[in-house]
Amino acid sequence: MSMWTGDAPTVVATVLVVVLLAAEAGLLIGVVLPASSLVLGMGALVGISAVPPSVAVLSAAGATVLGAALGHRSASRRATGLLPRGGMLGRLLPTRIHTVTDRLTALWVEALGRRPIGAAAAAQFVAGARTLAPRLAAQAGVPITIMLRGTVPAAVLWASTLVTVGALASAALPFLGDAYAVLGVALLVATTGVLLRRRAVSRRASAPRRMTAEPA
Repeated sequence: MSMWTGDAPTVVATVLVVVLLAAEAGLLIGVVLPASSLVLGMGALVGISAVPPSVAVLSAAGATVLGAALGHRSASRRATGLLPRGGMLGRLLPTRIHTVTDRLTALWVEALGRRPIGAAAAAQFVAGARTLAPRLAAQAGVPITIMLRGTVPAAVLWASTLVTVGALASAALPFLGDAYAVLGVALLVATTGVLLRRRAVSRRASAPRRMTAEPA
């Protein structure tokens, strides 16, 4: 069984993507992290044969599943509410913010409690939901094992799709360059033909006017 041993920059980039993907699902600040773009970037590395497809897919899927598990565990330890009540952040946030957040998430907590597997799977494909869904599932009393039954297959599908798209886009860049060159030549030839035709039409149209203008 062979192991992937990429060059140092590629390995560092892969590890960084894994850390950020885990943080996206595991920390509240992950709501603003560009997770999908990172996985597309992994796909681009696959397209130039810098990273094997299996490494890219399993790294991305495993990181987001790990983040979801950490987010669920963190919320399970909290008494109530999506936002932390204690600590520096909890003290800085006004009580009204906590109240409004609890009201807005109440319906989602109820929905996750009714269909935890489907909701966890669907959340994997929505930016921000990957961060919030594990916490809301914990608030709804959904066990982590039930949540992961939806998260794991959805994460693999999500990562596979984005890696494939990124790889195809990366591999297609040289062909797109050639296509643009050919298209540019074709457009130049077509434009030249149109200009020559217009010039010929203009000459034919002006010929009778010159003949009538000549004295008999």
